[in-house]
Amino acid sequence: MTTRRELLVLAAAAAIAPVALAQQLRMPKVEVQSDPEADFAEFGSYAWKDPVSPAERPEVNTSIIWYVERGLEEKGLTKVEPESETVPDLFVRYYVKARSSIQGTPSQSREILPGSAETMTTSTSFDLRKVRAGTLILEMQRVSDNQTVWRAGIDISRIDERRIDAEVQRAVRMLLARYPPKPAQP
Repeated sequence: MTTRRELLVLAAAAAIAPVALAQQLRMPKVEVQSDPEADFAEFGSYAWKDPVSPAERPEVNTSIIWYVERGLEEKGLTKVEPESETVPDLFVRYYVKARSSIQGTPSQSREILPGSAETMTTSTSFDLRKVRAGTLILEMQRVSDNQTVWRAGIDISRIDERRIDAEVQRAVRMLLARYPPKPAQP
């Protein structure tokens, strides 16, 4: 038979579990800044500008560039090659910063002491592990005056190193989903 205390512990655990799960599954937030005066319909081409802080790993750099190029192509922008005489409308560059940190996942267990149905102990432990996190910023500058017209950033708190290409693809898609910005309402 379940005691009142056991029921209270179970109720508390049931209340906490969805919050912990929601924090684990929380979507990264995309922050966007754009020039409200810019007419994004005017932009039809772009060229790469050297990144200020490129990815340390060449395969990550390649993935970022590949997914950004595919995304901009889907948005109707054409890439202008460096050796071309055509002047692009935009310069595109990215910034990336990776970092390692320690994250803990709490867990709780309960035990009923032998010989007593009423005595229960509860213990909490933390599973600590090293995780990789990172920030990706994508920036577009108008070539005519070198002014930034659009900039979006995403901070990812947990990167799965075994799925780095998929992580880059997801981050770039989330950034470019916010391009072009919606016109300001009058």
